[in-house]
Amino acid sequence: MQPTPVDWGEAFRIVGGGVLVVFLIMSLLAVATTLMGKIFMAREARKKAAAIAQGEAKS
Repeated sequence: MQPTPVDWGEAFRIVGGGVLVVFLIMSLLAVATTLMGKIFMAREARKKAAAIAQGEAKS
């Protein structure tokens, strides 16, 4: 029984495609995390500004 020959071109194509998919998914996660961070930081800044303005209005 002889071992079947390996098609290295196809093997590298499969591995390369997998690496590309992982890179794209990780990039999307990084972009989504950055955008969510900016949104939450802006929301927190608005809350603090509103609290300061409300405190000045009471005084």
